[in-house]
Amino acid sequence: MKLYLKLPIALLFVLVLTGCFGEDYDVGVPTAHLYFGNADIQLTEANISWETQSENVHETIADVQELGLSQDEIKVSANQEATLDFKENEKNGGDIWTDPRITAVLLNDEEQIEIKLNDSREFTFPSDKGNYVLEVEFESTAGIAQYVGNILIQ
Repeated sequence: MKLYLKLPIALLFVLVLTGCFGEDYDVGVPTAHLYFGNADIQLTEANISWETQSENVHETIADVQELGLSQDEIKVSANQEATLDFKENEKNGGDIWTDPRITAVLLNDEEQIEIKLNDSREFTFPSDKGNYVLEVEFESTAGIAQYVGNILIQ
């Protein structure tokens, strides 16, 4: 009789414990980072439309180019290789983004130069010197996040 009582209690105990090991996949807006040389620069958030169970963020910036130019200059060389990376926002945990769509462009007044990213999100800055706004868009099932940086190609 004791065996019949211990077995359901043990089974219930195991089931309760396995429920404690679940992971939090409800992630917030990631942070965008630009890597080149030894530099790790966090890009500035611009337009955000992000909705999860734990977070609902909607920010709109009227002039993205103006916001980008107001940031500290990021000096790079012509044809400099760089990498874009996205990290979990540490205040909400988790970094699960299923197949995000990432695009990047350089803006200079009315000119727009598309940046071709490889599978590792590596790219090369163009050879045209000047001041540009780097605009990066990260799109996932939770929404869209846009980031900017003030790039000076020397």
